[in-house]
Amino acid sequence: MSALSVWTYPHAGGARRLERTLTDGTLGDLAVADGAVVTWARGRASAQVRELQGVARTCNLGTAFWGMLFGIVVSGPELATVGGARRPALDDSLEGVGIDRDTLIALRRRLRPGGSAVAVICAEAVASAIESVRPSVVIDLPAAASDAGQRTTRPLTEGQEQALRRIFAS
Repeated sequence: MSALSVWTYPHAGGARRLERTLTDGTLGDLAVADGAVVTWARGRASAQVRELQGVARTCNLGTAFWGMLFGIVVSGPELATVGGARRPALDDSLEGVGIDRDTLIALRRRLRPGGSAVAVICAEAVASAIESVRPSVVIDLPAAASDAGQRTTRPLTEGQEQALRRIFAS
């Protein structure tokens, strides 16, 4: 079974360091369906999303999917406020591909301005392997910002992963 796994960090260095760990061979020949790196600079309204580099990917969902996912995470609440809705209307838009409202809420709580994330769609065993070797981030940061990040995982059925590929794969 595959899963969407997202590691969030309170600073930009966390995602960069995890991406380097994924490419340095520590896990051998790592392959994921697809992945992205997200950075959200303080003072910016939106996060920057780019494809994960240096890791074999078996599917290319492209920045359309990742941009939509993190656009909903970052901007969804503000869009709801502007439209007068009680809850972000877009929160249910990815339900058909396995990403539910609770997952989006968890990501909103963890990805904040100044923070970063690495997101992958991969076998649950690969996500567990990444979790076991992910670095604790030790760089010049205030003590409050030096945590090693948090993982949010949403299992995906085969049908949900196929729907993702059908809709987004290039």
